[in-house]
Amino acid sequence: MRTALSLENIPCNLCGKNKAERLATQRGFSFVRCRSCGLVYVNPRPPADSLLSLYADYHGREGKDEASWERLMSLIFRESANLLCSMHNGAPRRRLLDVGCGFGSFVAAMRERGWGAEGVDPSPTVVAAAARKGLPVRLGALEELQGECGIFDAVTMFYVLEHLPDPMKALRKASDLLAPGGTLLIRVPHTTPIVRLLAPVGLGRTLYDPPFHLYDFSPAVLREMLRRTGFVHVRTFPGKSTVPSRLGERIVSTLFRALAAGLHTLTRGVVLLPGVSKTTIARKPSD
Repeated sequence: MRTALSLENIPCNLCGKNKAERLATQRGFSFVRCRSCGLVYVNPRPPADSLLSLYADYHGREGKDEASWERLMSLIFRESANLLCSMHNGAPRRRLLDVGCGFGSFVAAMRERGWGAEGVDPSPTVVAAAARKGLPVRLGALEELQGECGIFDAVTMFYVLEHLPDPMKALRKASDLLAPGGTLLIRVPHTTPIVRLLAPVGLGRTLYDPPFHLYDFSPAVLREMLRRTGFVHVRTFPGKSTVPSRLGERIVSTLFRALAAGLHTLTRGVVLLPGVSKTTIARKPSD
């Protein structure tokens, strides 16, 4: 895939510096870690204006369809819906934007709970599928939304931030869209510890999944990104696991989630198991 795309060098998205060490090369793309702040990212990478074209068939990769995506995220969506409803209990006509909404499953779930939920996604295929179900989902990117500042009580990004060319810009845009006191809910992978663990035995050579994934976030780095973009009350926890179609992957996902949740509970929230996807909640300051 690399040979079909021109590449450009970029500075660290968090601190702006150009001092990085290479961690791994996968599918011809180098993942590096900033020596200043610790952000892990692809460098060099395809230009931002060429990245959207990669997502036309993204949701059909590896034989996936709408049902498999819905099953994959079912536990995470249920947990997140319960959490957001409890955080905004009693608020009149709560509004939510799901960024990278895919087929619109989370939008539908929140609308069933009485929220004015809508979505945005860069893939024409999934937007058309969501529209056929009558869901308010628009085609495009988060940064393209105009004239909607301060109108959402919650913004969600499930495995989206790692795909975006400019995460800091996306987080600032999310803050602009949120009303004072609004909630940002993010789910991101933390792949680097697993890649480093498996590298000596020659495994994990595609786990970063470039060029679709451009970044990898540790909890500390994501917390700093949220702080710098004005968010407060940041909380990260293991959350529910995905439900892969393959039995072996499902067992591994469940076991690691159980281990991560157990350690998190036993240490009163201090230990976050490296290499396990996590959910992060943050709030926009109230006026």
